[in-house]
Amino acid sequence: MGSLGYFTKSDRGVIQRAAFLAEGLTQRYFGLADDLWRRNPYGIFTLKEVNYSLCNPNAFANVVRFRSRRDLSGSRPHKDRYGIVLHDPNILLALLRSGCPDLWTLGLFVLTHELTHIVRFGEHGVDFFASAEDREAEELAVHEMTSEILSGVTNTNHVLDLYKCGDYSDTGSLDISSSQGGC
Repeated sequence: MGSLGYFTKSDRGVIQRAAFLAEGLTQRYFGLADDLWRRNPYGIFTLKEVNYSLCNPNAFANVVRFRSRRDLSGSRPHKDRYGIVLHDPNILLALLRSGCPDLWTLGLFVLTHELTHIVRFGEHGVDFFASAEDREAEELAVHEMTSEILSGVTNTNHVLDLYKCGDYSDTGSLDISSSQGGC
């Protein structure tokens, strides 16, 4: 883990491997086509790579939406693309606080949570710009689904126990201050 609060190259490799499993688990949970992620690519960005205005300082990650332009002929409609912005300083701090420096497990949890949002926005018509009240309900629903998706996956029970449904800030994002305890 990086000493400056950002992911190292090695950490990014761990995150990429966690993303691969998160994709498969999320896809299976929702019963989606095998080519979902190829047809609907998303990006993974770190705080170091994006403008701070795209981040919620009280979260591990957030989803951003990009709208493509119409093609010049105007025949192809706008297509939404999504990205996951990982807040690497918050994730690394949570790992230090938890006494369990397991980036792969926490990364799997965070990425599964954010991919669940992406599926719900893209495939289930959930409003990306919902009201604060609806966003809070969405966070609770997505957290419950994330718990179901990860149930039975090795080492995830500890992370799921640390971040239970009630541990949300008023911004509708997972409250990182709840990450205390040991492995």
